[in-house]
Amino acid sequence: MDITEYTVPSKVQEISRAEQQRVKRISRLMASKYLEQMAYDKYFLTNLCKDERLASANKKGAIQLQELANKALENIEKRQAVLRVRQPMYAAVALEAAARARLYKTRKEQLTRAQRQHIRDAERLIRAARVTYEERDTSNCLENAEFAMEQISRIPANLLPGKEKFLQELYNIVAEAFLDQKRVKTTMSETDREKRAFILLGMVLSREPSRDSVLRVRPPAPPRDAKRRLRVLERGLTLSSRAPERCYILHELARLHVDTKQAHRARFYATKCQAECRAANQRVWLLNATFLLARCHLLQNNRPEARAALIEGTGLSRTFGYDDVAAFFDTCVNISLEGDIVSTEAALEKCEKAMVSLMQDDDLRSAAEHLFRRMSVIPAARRFSIMPGTRVEDPMPPNAASRRISIIPRAQQPTRIQYRTCRTLGFQDFDI
Repeated sequence: MDITEYTVPSKVQEISRAEQQRVKRISRLMASKYLEQMAYDKYFLTNLCKDERLASANKKGAIQLQELANKALENIEKRQAVLRVRQPMYAAVALEAAARARLYKTRKEQLTRAQRQHIRDAERLIRAARVTYEERDTSNCLENAEFAMEQISRIPANLLPGKEKFLQELYNIVAEAFLDQKRVKTTMSETDREKRAFILLGMVLSREPSRDSVLRVRPPAPPRDAKRRLRVLERGLTLSSRAPERCYILHELARLHVDTKQAHRARFYATKCQAECRAANQRVWLLNATFLLARCHLLQNNRPEARAALIEGTGLSRTFGYDDVAAFFDTCVNISLEGDIVSTEAALEKCEKAMVSLMQDDDLRSAAEHLFRRMSVIPAARRFSIMPGTRVEDPMPPNAASRRISIIPRAQQPTRIQYRTCRTLGFQDFDI
């Protein structure tokens, strides 16, 4: 064979696996652009034509099925080619970009309208709380402020620009509302000041009804579902990170526990609120927490510590420039040692149970319960009381003179069984 007649065979160019995946991805993209829902038919037919299971024992049926699959795939590809000629790929991409731009613009307009609406709602809620605060209606002011906080907190930050600013304004309104209860005018008489101090400190005495407008609108009693309110506040305390919000929640927890007569927990939250206010330099909340702490001490009949807290509040008020509040604190200091709170055994038992419930360790709790049981059997003269200012007296047995004359018949006493004495001859009892 002549060398000139020899031809070099052409090399087969093989594409890599990555290139195959890229070609397949582009093919699927083009099918989805032009065929839309029919693209899934093309995917199915493409896989069917390449499926080895199509050739079966029924050769004639397999050939017919192969022809039908190829014909259907050819028709779909022809349809895709016609649509691609009518609208090239760059035109389809431009249309999609324009559609995305219109969608982005529409969503931005909707977001702007939603933000304006939420801002108007927040301003309306704050305005309602501000109006009741200026009218010195403390109960309605706290109710409106709490409702506004709940509604504003539910709104996401992207739908309400300046959300922190609105909440900060509400916290300031609540703090000022509580502080306004402690502001006294120079024209107010000393008797009216004492009446207000007695009622705000929880020292209810038998006096004539007060005509003080501030006392008529003081914060109401705890809500009917106090446990639910406590759960909400405790959950908010764990999630809060801002200092004004923590001061507000701690103050509300202490106030709610005072109203529900849980003095130990109230004193704990009031002390914690004081520490938080000092750390964050929240002056108004610090004065409110100091007054609330004094009320906690009075609830426990601990007069010296209550007087010390009120004296501290007087000094803080004068330091911060609240002379009218300092005058009210002076009045509270003068009356802090008046009156008396009667403590009974039931109150002591309740106090002991409250102390045990605050303990986290099971061993410490069982040891405290054992200690209280041992203390209850000790005579009153030798017993140490856990409640300051409380004297425990032993109950005197009723005598015949102190018994009341009643027509109700007495309960029948159980019959005593008398045993026969043994008269054994020569027996002598030496235990006489």
